[in-house]
Amino acid sequence: MTNQDNYWTRRMQSGSVSRRRFVGGAAAAGVGAASLGLVGCGDDDNKSTPTTAGNANLTPTNPTPSAETPQKGGTLRALANIGSLIDPHTTNTPAESLSVWGRVGNTLMRFSTKQPGTTEGDLSSGLPEVPGDGTLLTFKLRPEAKWQNRAPVNGRAVTAEDVKLSFERIKDPAILSPRGGQFGNIDSMTVIDATTLQMKLKAPQADLFAVMSDQYNFIIPKETAVKGKDAIKTAADVIGSGPYELDSFVAAQKFTLKRRADGYWRPNTAWLDAFEYTHQVDPQQVANAIRAGQVDAVGLPVDLVKTFEGDKNFIITKAPTPTRECLLINHGKERYKDPRVRLALSRAINRAQVYATVFGGGGVVGGPMTPAAPFWALPEAELKKLPGYGDRATEIKEAKALLTAAGFPNGFEETIITVTAFDTEKIHEIVVSNLRDIGVTVKTENVGTDFGANFLPREVKREYTLATTLFLSGGYPDAQLVLYHHSDTKTKGTRNYGDYGSPALDVKLEKQSTLYDLPQRQQLVYEIQRDLINAPGPVWMGSRSTFGVWSTKLRNVQQYSFAAAFWEAENVWIKA
Repeated sequence: MTNQDNYWTRRMQSGSVSRRRFVGGAAAAGVGAASLGLVGCGDDDNKSTPTTAGNANLTPTNPTPSAETPQKGGTLRALANIGSLIDPHTTNTPAESLSVWGRVGNTLMRFSTKQPGTTEGDLSSGLPEVPGDGTLLTFKLRPEAKWQNRAPVNGRAVTAEDVKLSFERIKDPAILSPRGGQFGNIDSMTVIDATTLQMKLKAPQADLFAVMSDQYNFIIPKETAVKGKDAIKTAADVIGSGPYELDSFVAAQKFTLKRRADGYWRPNTAWLDAFEYTHQVDPQQVANAIRAGQVDAVGLPVDLVKTFEGDKNFIITKAPTPTRECLLINHGKERYKDPRVRLALSRAINRAQVYATVFGGGGVVGGPMTPAAPFWALPEAELKKLPGYGDRATEIKEAKALLTAAGFPNGFEETIITVTAFDTEKIHEIVVSNLRDIGVTVKTENVGTDFGANFLPREVKREYTLATTLFLSGGYPDAQLVLYHHSDTKTKGTRNYGDYGSPALDVKLEKQSTLYDLPQRQQLVYEIQRDLINAPGPVWMGSRSTFGVWSTKLRNVQQYSFAAAFWEAENVWIKA
């Protein structure tokens, strides 16, 4: 066992943490499936326990009694935005990556549903052996894992060579994978035998396991991998080791999956006969379709979700996403070199108001780590003790005192850029109002409606003073902390668009990246978040949520705040 395995075994056996309390204490709720247009996080013991974390208006429920016996049969019908790229290593959209490959394939590692925020083996039999300095990883594959019985693999065992060539394909610049850089720290891969793969890293990288669990990094057969960039173009090219086979695929129209005829290598899973996805992107049409019984599961915005509240024909699920709202500060501007001014702005922001007003209760207040990563995010009780998360009157009083100490007793005027996209302009209205409470008068510069073309370049080029914005990254520390706060903006803090810099924090950021021991790393990640809240870089507000509406005939619906299409593929069934 690795340190990670041993730690959780000890904790559970000793009774020092209950699994339910561990999950629930993270202030995370909800489901989805980017696969079904949703994302979420919920209980790990499959029991029916509603949670209202961060949401007083909507109560996600799971009415499946734990004593129910799963039934085989039925087709789960859903709606999705169906693109055209079905190569998991090149696509960037959920329908093709999760709704197809989340049913058809497996990853080497996957995110744990028992301890959200950690990882477990998928094709790997567990966490790898990590001896010595942490740069040599040895993965043992599950010998029972088999490819689907389709040519040219014909049901053979998944091998270490398949895994090696899959990762090499993702890394290959000729493939043009958006995830190619994720594996840049892998120096070499060696196949020891059919079920053993050894990786040599350039430096220890604890989050490599999370990267391998990414919704796009599926393992494909070596016979497919060696065909290069155009290897996966049609439904016939989609061959996986997962519980379902892709039966048909028409871009922007429809695709269907059927349970693999030769049986999935994980016993007592994959209860559904099939999945059927139809293209639809209009939210009102999506809501109409599930209400009419034309489909069984959809993702919807909060205003439409509320129309299903109290309807016993549906299950509502909710989860925070890794999308984080933010007031970005340009530390190159003279005024914001003073940490007192930055802290005053942070204390002025009414985070609870953002999620209650803009998202109708569909969000969770958080800090530098998204609440969608409950293992890593500061516990809510601790967060409330930190500046910016306490009593509103106290926060305003302290913010004004900080500005006075910094030489701005009457506040100041400032220009903030924003964009009319992804509700950012609505968040900005609250920011303007909140800053007015401490004497900061805001002039708004709205750059239009194109986030990618007009807004992001301003951030990247540092052509702003303050910016009301949002960021999306994976729910693990390197993606949430290093990427946005390390002062090396060329190779590590590549999204540190505010040029925040702290040599002492850089040391901590780099150290946590190398720690494979979970409790040790968690405490350092907590410390880093406290540092960033007390002396802000960006002003983080929290994470918006995503919602799903499910027919009650679907059973064992669970909630995870990460890409967990495997849960529906292996565990959801339809009650006859």
